[in-house]
Amino acid sequence: MSKEKVVGEIKQSTIAEFMRKRTQLVGFEFGFNKHMQYVAEFLDNALDAIESFYWKFPDAYNLENNVSNDILDEIVKCAREMIENSKEDDLKEFRTSEEVIEHVREFIKPVRMLLDMREPVVVIRLREVKTPAFLSDAYRGNVRVYEFTIFDNGGGMIPQDLKKFGIYLASSKSERLRQTRGSQGFGAPSAFTDAQNTTGKPITVVSKHYSRDKATVASFFTTTKNTKDYVIYPKKVEPSFPHGTFVKLYYLNIVYKRGYADVYVERAALLNAHVTIVFIDPYNDVHVYPRRVSEFPPEPKYAKPHPASVNIGEFQDLLRDTRQKTLLSFLSKTFSRMSNKKARKIIEETNKELKKLGLPLVAKNTDPKKLTKKQVEILFKVFTSQKYLAPSKDTVVPVGSEVFKKVVREMLKPEFVEAVTRPPTSGKGLSYVVEACIAYGGEIPYTTSSSQVLWRFVNRTPKLRDNSDCAIWKAAASVNWKNYKLDVFENGLPRGQVRLFVHVAGPFVHVMFKGQSKQALAEDKLLIKEIKLALEEVARKLRSYISGKEAADRKAKRAFVLSKYAEKFAKSLCNILKTDVEFDGSINPEMVIEKMKSSIESVERVVKEVAVAETSGS
Repeated sequence: MSKEKVVGEIKQSTIAEFMRKRTQLVGFEFGFNKHMQYVAEFLDNALDAIESFYWKFPDAYNLENNVSNDILDEIVKCAREMIENSKEDDLKEFRTSEEVIEHVREFIKPVRMLLDMREPVVVIRLREVKTPAFLSDAYRGNVRVYEFTIFDNGGGMIPQDLKKFGIYLASSKSERLRQTRGSQGFGAPSAFTDAQNTTGKPITVVSKHYSRDKATVASFFTTTKNTKDYVIYPKKVEPSFPHGTFVKLYYLNIVYKRGYADVYVERAALLNAHVTIVFIDPYNDVHVYPRRVSEFPPEPKYAKPHPASVNIGEFQDLLRDTRQKTLLSFLSKTFSRMSNKKARKIIEETNKELKKLGLPLVAKNTDPKKLTKKQVEILFKVFTSQKYLAPSKDTVVPVGSEVFKKVVREMLKPEFVEAVTRPPTSGKGLSYVVEACIAYGGEIPYTTSSSQVLWRFVNRTPKLRDNSDCAIWKAAASVNWKNYKLDVFENGLPRGQVRLFVHVAGPFVHVMFKGQSKQALAEDKLLIKEIKLALEEVARKLRSYISGKEAADRKAKRAFVLSKYAEKFAKSLCNILKTDVEFDGSINPEMVIEKMKSSIESVERVVKEVAVAETSGS
């Protein structure tokens, strides 16, 4: 009987191959949200690039003067000229690098003045193009092809980084957590995959690093083998901008609708007021959100693993991958809040446990990679039994209550606004800060749904999906808003001319997202408590304002009634006085009326001054 060669049935594949048919996991499923997801992924990348460049070179941008209204009008004018000159095309593909550069030059014309002024700027355009011939008749009535283009004047990419751009996990920050907008690095690669999967067209990128004389242009497809198939091979060209990155692609989706991508840009501009953002939507409306502050947020520090956040599997991985040569240096340099004294104590107590079991002891200079399985288990047991200081709070960079109030007041023009930044706290071994803001009255439109009331932000990034599944939403709904003189929806959120803003900042959030699309924070008792406390604090200020306003209204109404009947009262009073035999005629109706009106006007003036002081003080 001949022996058959047995072949294994398990097939090895790459992450890119796995994600090729699963881009919906990160938000790229057909629907209105898909338009928003494209804008979100690349706008977040652009803001990260601008901030990283500024942190390296604080004088990179000129932030002394705000963008004037004349310049804003010129941006809109140039953008409309660009729209008029744009011809509808059938998914035009670039044949040469020269065509690409000419296209980039035309695209950035509306913000050329801002680039010359060294303003931090992002430009996004989303437009519908002709439906391609490869779509069946069934598809043609329901879907459209969209052209997505974005440019930012961040630090740009060197050619080596451009080769990695768009390959899965090439930009992963999972090894060291920091307060940034991304974490897993699935965003841009998933967008590239969806774009080429649905249209069969390549992605075009132009990037110029600040340290290089020339820009690099490339047009490519990404592959399931984590490589690129080039249509235009990377080529150095004369740049049309000082530094930054340009991306252009096409994707298939249902017809664009307002309320998704445009809302994302608007809300992103609110908490990223240190950058000017221009968005041209498929209706050819030009939305300009100028820079409103003259300072960038400080650079957040990387967060080392805190002992409270490490499980046995992660501990084993850290031991395997460490570059430290001794066990003492591994413990003291890998983890936050771990002193040499604490590390020595852990080693000593580990040896006590090993001695009881009759196992080989470890030493301060033991190679951490050579520990036995049992030694690792005992070491981890002792490691987690110690008491540690709370994680460092210098890894958290909040927006700040004053900035929060300033940008909300300028954008929404409310009658009242108040904000609070809670003290830093920690969970799962990582620090975070909760900020809340409430805006009321003024030019704020009345709400028609509860989703319009609560604006959720995580590390300055707006979250528009999975509302009710998020810890922020649940915390806001748990507040008794009727106690603060506000009407409520059935789900408990306030209604009327009111907006709530909640921002959670810090590396903590990267371990708290519920899914790869990073739209909702998991329920955590301490997090929910912090959010609720922040909202209740600003709500108390609003209640005081509303109560003061109601009292002022009551005084004003009484004054109006008195003023209305002052003449009759004065005449009646004088008629009564005339019946008194001792009345000398020194009081007449005109005198009484004048004194009454003077007193009433004093009350009205005080009421107005109090109302103005409360509004400006908020």
